[in-house]
Amino acid sequence: MTRKLLLYFLTSILVSSWMFGQKATNKLTEPITDSLFFNETNKWFSAWELISKDVYNIDNLIPVEFVFFDDKFVYSTSNITIPKGKFIKGPKLLNASFAWKRTLHNDSIILPDKNIVPVGLMSFASELQGKTNKSFFVMPLLSFWKKAGVSSKELGIENLVTGVFIHEFSHSQQMQNFGKKMTEYEKNNHFGIDFSDDIVQNLFDKDSSYTKLYIHELNTFYEASKENNTRIKDSLIKVGIGVLQKRHNKFFTGKYESLKKIDEFFLTMEGLGQFTMYCWLINPKGANLSVRTAVQGVRRNKKRWSQDEGFALFLILEQLSGSKNWSKRMFGNETDSVIKLINQKIK
Repeated sequence: MTRKLLLYFLTSILVSSWMFGQKATNKLTEPITDSLFFNETNKWFSAWELISKDVYNIDNLIPVEFVFFDDKFVYSTSNITIPKGKFIKGPKLLNASFAWKRTLHNDSIILPDKNIVPVGLMSFASELQGKTNKSFFVMPLLSFWKKAGVSSKELGIENLVTGVFIHEFSHSQQMQNFGKKMTEYEKNNHFGIDFSDDIVQNLFDKDSSYTKLYIHELNTFYEASKENNTRIKDSLIKVGIGVLQKRHNKFFTGKYESLKKIDEFFLTMEGLGQFTMYCWLINPKGANLSVRTAVQGVRRNKKRWSQDEGFALFLILEQLSGSKNWSKRMFGNETDSVIKLINQKIK
């Protein structure tokens, strides 16, 4: 998956080495304890376990190499990121154990794909080339977000950052379907700008006639998501989809023809990430916030089109068909769009 930098929202030693990390060979090595690292990451992992089991009915884990960091240390399960470092006590995820290590980062980090990046506010999942259905995940610890001045009056910083983790980690569990499709789209489409989930926005956000249609479409979908009358809801959904199709047919022609599928792809992928965050925020075992507060918090950065509209679409899909009915298609081998799944229900 294409790497993303987010100012959001804008963000044990013995293991199964064949899947998740290196087996510790020095039996005398004892893991050190870093309470802040363990407590923060364990909370994030527990949040994912809650939603994956309770909402999506998924209890398996697609292999991931983790890279966490603060202003001093990098913590990782990757032998590329930390070839030599001190073993550290770290959390499990869905009963999978990892060989965690810690070392000083000196303001730059070697990612599991061997690229070197400066330490900064970033959170993303990316495909690990050459490894079937495997990804790596990068994110700073809570203290780093606080020092960067990130805040959320709706959610609170801890809930916000947990939500960022859940959103981005959901992408790491889609490498076998959406991840592959992302690579295909990126390889076969060249529009003169970086290929990312913001590509449509970056190409058309200065076009007033385009943005007028987009805003009408967006508002219609959110209005539909709040409507309780089934007949009116279905009518609003159909209007919204009609505006979307009009936008696609008017602007995505010629060299932009492929954007029709790409737009639906990113609305689906980013919408799922936002919806996953929302599910944890309203869950009694999660943040236990009201629906209104959670929606406001998830939508705090309305400048990201694919995330904002995608979230509305998944709210609608959940109302039409519970997540246990469609989650396997999001985390399985298919790449159905959220628009397709909604159309199947309203027709």
